[in-house]
Amino acid sequence: FILIQIPSENNLNYQALLHKLKDLELVQDMIDELCRLFKCDKSFDKDLQHRQVAVMRGQILNLCQALEEKKTPLQLVQMPLLRIESEGKGKGKSPFIQKFQDKYPLFSSC
Repeated sequence: FILIQIPSENNLNYQALLHKLKDLELVQDMIDELCRLFKCDKSFDKDLQHRQVAVMRGQILNLCQALEEKKTPLQLVQMPLLRIESEGKGKGKSPFIQKFQDKYPLFSSC
């Protein structure tokens, strides 16, 4: 993991990573590129891809919060699981909605 490789006393690295993760255009470009790559797969499932992107956005949000609050990697994995789902662009509406994950993965931290 990136967090484990960055010494905690090197705040400059944390700030550089946080700056990139908070750049919504950069995150969207990354997601778009991943989606283009996934579409090459013969078993591509658009619904599954949307769910995976929602989980990835939630992980990015948790990582940003962990970096801002200088949490440890253990504290990061103990944060609530989030999904950030796209709701479309209606007038006066936020394009995303945040949902807490009610199911946990098969694996868990100790």
